[in-house]
Amino acid sequence: MGPSIESEKLKEYVDGNGAYSINKEGNEIEVRYTPDFPEALGHMPNGEAVEHIMSGKEENGRIYFYRFTTISSFGTTSSELQEEDDPIMEWLKYI
Repeated sequence: MGPSIESEKLKEYVDGNGAYSINKEGNEIEVRYTPDFPEALGHMPNGEAVEHIMSGKEENGRIYFYRFTTISSFGTTSSELQEEDDPIMEWLKYI
């Protein structure tokens, strides 16, 4: 299984951070993140926002992530998350 986090812990973090949002449909979860801090804005491709979408499933009070997608002016890329300690989701450990 991919990286995971307690559902309530993630929801509290997202509620306190305007750059994130959660969309839920059944047990499917999408966490969207658009960097909006000054250090990131200067590095945006073509000066346009970059959006990161983390897709997961909620089971027994945890969200298990299985895909990480980035959308930018360069196009869309996706990575399937299969290892619990996938470095692309390292940020979950700091919540």
